[in-house]
Amino acid sequence: MGKIKRRITILTIGDRVDRDSYRKFHKERAFIFKSGFDYVSVNYKRFLTGGMPLIKTKRVIVFLFFPFVHWNKYIEHKNYKGIYGNRAFYKKFRHFWNRVNKTLKNSLLDKEVFFVNSPRFCGLYRDKVEVTRKFLHEHIPAPKLYNISNVKKLKDLLNKGHNLFLKPRYGSMGKGITFLTWSSWQTNFMFKNGKIISKKSDHGWKFRDITGNNAFLHKLIREDILIEKAVDSLLLKEMKVDMRIYTFFNKVIYIYPRRNRADSITTNISQGAKGDPGILPKLPKDLVRKAKKLATKVSALLGLNLVGMDIMMDSNLKDIYVIDVNLFPGFPKIKTFNLTQRMVRELVRLAERGMEYESF
Repeated sequence: MGKIKRRITILTIGDRVDRDSYRKFHKERAFIFKSGFDYVSVNYKRFLTGGMPLIKTKRVIVFLFFPFVHWNKYIEHKNYKGIYGNRAFYKKFRHFWNRVNKTLKNSLLDKEVFFVNSPRFCGLYRDKVEVTRKFLHEHIPAPKLYNISNVKKLKDLLNKGHNLFLKPRYGSMGKGITFLTWSSWQTNFMFKNGKIISKKSDHGWKFRDITGNNAFLHKLIREDILIEKAVDSLLLKEMKVDMRIYTFFNKVIYIYPRRNRADSITTNISQGAKGDPGILPKLPKDLVRKAKKLATKVSALLGLNLVGMDIMMDSNLKDIYVIDVNLFPGFPKIKTFNLTQRMVRELVRLAERGMEYESF
């Protein structure tokens, strides 16, 4: 394994409750040191209150992980009464990342800094419409969005045979999803006494039948909701399949196929899907190559260096679509694929070839 010749510090900012990414990265600190980097870490609360750890090197690579503690306390907290994934979430999230950016600037004034993903983008791309606008401009294949303001027009599309997803504009993890066909309406929101209710956790968002419930749809489409044409997903041995593609500096470093029952509504792990690396050799090779090329194009378009991109293959075995772009992707199990070590090896290579650091 190569080692960098000039000392650089990797700074991670994250919370220990983040078992899916931050803790997996932090666990590999011995490997990071062995690769020639210095390594320091701090949680968001301490960082934002002046607790930046000592950094001895001139150059710093900053990894920002999802701020779970702040999110659970100030954004999606237990007493929150609004609907999940709305504009209030987004405004608070953008404000948080502006604070992070300002604090980093004040703390690292004398350093040359490289962001794996800029704090500006961490907030900005929570907005699915912002991402979609960029997709449209560059002709990135993604599910069609509809601008519909009333239930009648929505039902007209269903009667014409279109299947639709209704998703929170600022949501993630398959939470707040409503799936509509002509004969079946399903949602993982709750609806009681004429009010849409959001579950206060990341898991347990079970789908419920609300077929024919016009009152629910009427309330839902008045919220910050995207209406999206459903992709007729590829089925493999009676399983619905998609791909989570990890890109790092515009290079595909891992593909993690996911599967769920054919009658399932999503392929989110949080919705009961399973990661299954054994599926990859069984997928059409031309579609996989096409998906890898698309993933690198999207990461470059958005200016992101670490992305977990969800790409779905159509049942016609010709088309692929970007379903979601994740700036804070969960890492695979270390025994399945050690994503941290793969990224660190790539950073060694990039550091020796020359990275474009910024000065605040």
